[in-house]
Amino acid sequence: MLATLRTLFPYLLRYRWRYAGGLTALLFRGVLAAGVPLLIGRAVDQLAAGEQEAAVNFVLLVLGVAAGKGIAQYAMRWILITISRDIEYDLRNHISAHLVTLDRTFYERYRTGDLMARVTNDLAQVRSLLGPGLMYTAEIGVVIAAVLSIMAWTDWLLTLVIFAPMPLISLAVGHFGRRTHEQFQTVQKHFSGISVRVQEHLAGLRMLRAYNQGPAEVGRFGAANADYVEASLGLVRIWRSFYPLLELLVGLTGISLLGFGSWRVLQGEMSVGTFTMFIYFVAMLAWPMIGMGVVVNITQRGVASLGRLNELLNYRPRIADAPDALRSYDYVRGTIEWRAACVQFPNASGQAVSDVSLSVEEGESLAIIGPVGSGKSTLASLVPRLYDPTRGEVLLEGISVRRLPLDVLRKQIGYVPQETFLFSRTIADNIRLGRPDASAEEVREAAHVSLLGTDEDNFPDGLDTLVGERGITLSGGQKQRVALARALLKDPSVLVLDDATASLDAETEHALLERMRKATRNRTLLLVTHRVSSARLADRIAVMDAGRVVDSGSHGELLARGGLYARIHERQRIEEELAKP
Repeated sequence: MLATLRTLFPYLLRYRWRYAGGLTALLFRGVLAAGVPLLIGRAVDQLAAGEQEAAVNFVLLVLGVAAGKGIAQYAMRWILITISRDIEYDLRNHISAHLVTLDRTFYERYRTGDLMARVTNDLAQVRSLLGPGLMYTAEIGVVIAAVLSIMAWTDWLLTLVIFAPMPLISLAVGHFGRRTHEQFQTVQKHFSGISVRVQEHLAGLRMLRAYNQGPAEVGRFGAANADYVEASLGLVRIWRSFYPLLELLVGLTGISLLGFGSWRVLQGEMSVGTFTMFIYFVAMLAWPMIGMGVVVNITQRGVASLGRLNELLNYRPRIADAPDALRSYDYVRGTIEWRAACVQFPNASGQAVSDVSLSVEEGESLAIIGPVGSGKSTLASLVPRLYDPTRGEVLLEGISVRRLPLDVLRKQIGYVPQETFLFSRTIADNIRLGRPDASAEEVREAAHVSLLGTDEDNFPDGLDTLVGERGITLSGGQKQRVALARALLKDPSVLVLDDATASLDAETEHALLERMRKATRNRTLLLVTHRVSSARLADRIAVMDAGRVVDSGSHGELLARGGLYARIHERQRIEEELAKP
């Protein structure tokens, strides 16, 4: 457990002085609470002795102590619960910042719904551990220590009899604590499964409707929900046994007091006031004893949830700044070189990119074309370090991209993937993603170059139109043009278009790429495409097959050599002829 909790130590240290204040208030409250029964016992003895005035003074003193206890309790709860909220805030920011740094392999392993469950539900359990859990633990410890000290000092024999059930309580807490930890982990896994289902349903709603799979998915969700309910009921069944057992042991404590304490009073070995004090103390101990169950519940839930969060926080990104990163660089130009670059993905039998050596000069455009699965996208992804080569290296302006800080490298690269992601904001806000401070005129100019301006009149509020989640209100071609405008506005040294115009017809794509080539004439352009009509616009063309560059040259040179490029060209020409009316 200590290894799991180590994640929280920096946060506890950060708020140590506030914790000290909260715990001081808690200690003060515990001491005052223990003093109330002591004063009541003295008041009863004074009444029994006929000292009414002294008894009244003790009663007034009890009222003052009770008021002080109430103030200390308010301060204790305010400070400690507030700190837990602050740490929750810090932890959520830390996790969010960490998730942004992780590479694709992490997101291939963890699903979105699972991550959402951990960052919300699990984090709430950790906050309960740091707030109520810590507060109740300290409060129980202080109350038991104070009460036990006074009781033992007053009558150690009666105290020993009263606390005889304590070893049984300790055994029960340990046993049920272990079972709670294991069962709550199961509950959280099922909750993550439900979150994954909901996220996938909402994201793929149109597809479910198109294939009439709504009822089937509802059934599958119902099954996942039933598993979650059953796991939760398993947790309830554990506590169904634990709390009655605790109450039974607390009851044994009361019976011990009434039996042995009454006998001592009748024997004249204990005053009525002292007996009354013991009754109040046992009543005070009822909450700490039952509260042990609450603490175990909160603690085991929090530790189990923290373990799930630690899985995320302990995951180290494979792509990160190198120890010898060149921090002095804040800008690099667009000359790119691949040197014997190889990429092999985990569990793959062959290499996605195999021994590729290629270069692109600053301001030059290079098209990469080839069959599906030939390694085009993977080769282009090496430049912004979405992947790192398994062997070989990639250089930008003669510097290995591994030695450039990631923020500097990616600031110089505009990357547009085939699968465009838009945020649920306005079109203009999505275009401004790389340059939040861009003016409205600059946004409009980028939209014009990307041919988005031709559709602007069809948008209800122009470029200020909300696009909905994932750009649901836009067509595939419009979403790709928004992404292209986003990359253009960034004004990068290198522009990588990874089949970024696949949703456009050939004529629109040709016109768009011509515009973009003119707009980026002083920038390096990498164009990953499957269309010869697009590739021929580039200064040079690299032809890939089975992870290797099998040919390169201009459009005319490649056709003259009659290789794979010429075959792709001929096939697409025939397809275009057949498509004509």
